[in-house]
Parts: sequence; C-alpha cells; structure tokens
Amino acid sequence: MNNVRSIIAAGVIALLAGSPAPAQQPASTNTTADSLFFRDGDMLYGKLLAIDPRNAVRWQHPDAAEPIDFKPDSISQIEFPPAKAAAVQSNSSCRVYYGNGDTMEGNLVSCDRDTLTLQTWYAGRLSISRTLLQDPIQTLAFLPRQPAMFDGLTGMEGWTQGNAVKAFAGESGEWTYRHGAFYANKPASIARDLNLPDRSEIQFDLTWKGSFNVAVALYTDSLQPILLAAKDQGPVFGAFYSLRFQSPYFISLTPVRKNDPIRSLGDLIVPSLNNRDRIHVDLRISKPDHRIVLFLDGVMIKEWLSPEGFTAEGTGLRFVQNGGGSIKLSHLRVTAWNGVLDEAPAVSPDPSHDMISMESGAKASGLIQTIANGEISFLGAGGLTKIPVNKVSAIDFAGIATEAPKTAPGSVRATFARGGFVTFDLLSWWPDAILVTNPVFGKATFEPAAFSRLQFIAPEPKSTDEPKG
Repeated sequence: MNNVRSIIAAGVIALLAGSPAPAQQPASTNTTADSLFFRDGDMLYGKLLAIDPRNAVRWQHPDAAEPIDFKPDSISQIEFPPAKAAAVQSNSSCRVYYGNGDTMEGNLVSCDRDTLTLQTWYAGRLSISRTLLQDPIQTLAFLPRQPAMFDGLTGMEGWTQGNAVKAFAGESGEWTYRHGAFYANKPASIARDLNLPDRSEIQFDLTWKGSFNVAVALYTDSLQPILLAAKDQGPVFGAFYSLRFQSPYFISLTPVRKNDPIRSLGDLIVPSLNNRDRIHVDLRISKPDHRIVLFLDGVMIKEWLSPEGFTAEGTGLRFVQNGGGSIKLSHLRVTAWNGVLDEAPAVSPDPSHDMISMESGAKASGLIQTIANGEISFLGAGGLTKIPVNKVSAIDFAGIATEAPKTAPGSVRATFARGGFVTFDLLSWWPDAILVTNPVFGKATFEPAAFSRLQFIAPEPKSTDEPKG
C-alpha cells in the first residue's frame, strides 16, 4: 500500500478534468465501500465516481479531500458491495450463453435465424446477432421462476461461528464482516442452514493472500466444523460433502460420514489456479441425479457422480479457513437449479442442427425457424412443428466456426450480481449508467447495479521486433 499512499499524498493526476463530474460524497467507513485493485497487488476502499477508459478512473478515498484520478492501465479490477435486493431482482425467463463463456439473463422476446431479442431489466431490449463469427450464441437455457434463497452477505446475523476450530493446527480465529464480505486470516469456521433444495446452484467469490486452504461443507446439518482426522471420536453429525480448495492448485470432493472411511470422489489438479489470488466458484448440485458440478470463472472444471447415491443429510453450508493465509469470501448467492448444465455439448451428433432439450428429458434435433409468442417453430425429421416454450429446458444452437476475440483499450469483463459475466468495450462509467459496446449486441447502456465486479482486460502486448531468420 506504500505506493498507493504516496500517490494519494501527491494528489495523482487529473485526467478527467474536462469531463462533467458527478456528485462527490466522501466514502464512509461505516457504510459499504467499493474496492479498487491495482495490477501491482495494492488495494483501496472508497467509492468509484467515474471511468473514462482511455484517460482515468476517478476514485473518492475517505482520506483524500478531493477525488483521485488513476491511470486505467494500473487497475486490474473494481468490486462493488452487494446491491440492494430490489436493484438486482429479476423475473428473467432465460439465460443466453456465448461461445466465449459470456452469459446474459433476460426475458425472451423472439428469435429467428439471424437475431435473438432479449428484454432485460439492466439494459432494456437487446438485439443479439446469431450470425457473427465472434462469440456466437451457443445455448439458450430456461430458468426456474423462483427467487434467490440467499443473495449477498450483509452481516454476521444468522451465521454461526465455529467453536471447535482450536482443534486445527495453529492459533484459531474467527470470521469477520466488512464491506459485504467475510474475512479470515486464521483458522476459522462459519456456517448457516440455508434450507438448500434438492437441486441448487451455489455461487461465491474467494480471494486470498498467501497460500490458501479452504473447505466448503455442502448440505451439512452441523454448524460446527468437523475435524476429519478425528471425526469418529467427535460429536455426532449427519453426512455431508467436503469441497476443498488448497494452493497452489489442488481441489477435491469427499463424502464425509460418521464411522465411514474417507474416500475422495476425485481429486483435481488445476494448473490455471497457479499464481492466481481470486476465483469465482459456481456449484450445480442435484440430489436426485447424485451429481455435483464445479465451474470456476465460468468454465466447467469437473462433474462428480456419487456411485452410492447422494449421501449428504443436511441443508446447510459451512466455510472453513484451515490457515495458511488470508481469505475473503464474498458475493454468495444460492438459487434453485433446473438440472440443466447450460453448456453446449462438447461433441454434437450433428453440429449443423439445433438441439432442443425438453423438461421431460427427451431431445429433438432440427432447425429452429422462429421463437415467438411462447412457441418454437421447429423443423425436424417429421416436418415443421410447434413446441411450447414452457415445455423446453434448453436449446443448443447449431455450431459455427468462431473467430478469436480481440481485446482493445477499455475491454472489460463484468460479473453480474446474479451470476455470470459479459465482456464488452467500456465507453464510459457513471453512477447512473454504463455505456458499452459489443460486436454481438452493439452499443448499449447498462445499469451499474447489475454488476458486482469489473475486471479490466490487459490488451495483448504489441511486438515491435523485426522478423528474424
């Protein structure tokens, strides 16, 4: 932080001097705050006031009398505290998945061979091209019409701090809350009964400094941590699944039951986690299908199937920091899941055709002509038929060759507060509107409350070397 403090003391630069300034309110330490992350590892709390991606990021720090302008190239990402529930609530009927992993939620208005039209609360009506080679639409998944069961950390109320963490090696501690997140820098446990349904989607962000060793107890009935090495001698508990993340890049999933030996369902080595300090975790869990699926930063990493059936007996979550570094847990969101993975199949039986997955489990291959007024006009082997949208769980569109995405100054990967992310070129950011452009949906204005994080993509370095023979 020494570099940041010296920058603040010097007053930095005023590259946004020619732009109209929004109202400037000092950030209060008693309220939630935005977080500014620099590429050199420094971090500041405060309030984002404006972004001109070619000139400056304007920031209000509580220790600075005036706003500070930072060079955009020095910023890696900006995180926002959980928005008020009303600001991010939506009755979106579907989620669109692109070839680059981007996703967008909304209500389906219509779809034909060229364009899919989506009505969103955060950007109005978007016309999304289906013909561009860069980042084409791969999948359209229809969502359960149920509100989130848990959406954002707002304090310690309702959570149980573990009282048996002292059993772990080293000095024990507790989780603390600030700015919409839980923090632990010593072995600590925190848990809550969230009444998880039979099919659930659990999302959260993990950020760490130093090494990390975090265990997440899934579908547990115990709000206290279980020392696995002595589980059979400890208090009675119901079976649960332990998902463990351990640096530098080790992940494992283990069913834990009283008086049963511990056998992992599968260990993972994920080299992409090396030299990382944050990940977005997305878990899809289905008790009826005995299935747990792990996504990291939007990419499916592993699907575990339990050969003995789904053995967990509770409906709660428990997060245990096992020591070794400092951990931040944020943006926890729990929703019902419809059981659809929302990913285009890796190998399609006929990539030139669209594939419709029905809620009954049946599938149909053909060509979608239009989607409108709650019906899909579908040309299959038996001719043209009409299929009600409310009978469909997902559509995998015919595959087309894609072009590699190009990055430019101002390219941003924005994480939605409700999960998923979208990549665009940022034109400007103000507290009431984000102006962006994207080759798939064109120019659009987004609501800032839609996002929990902005990640600034570093453009590919330009080579100035002459070819050598």
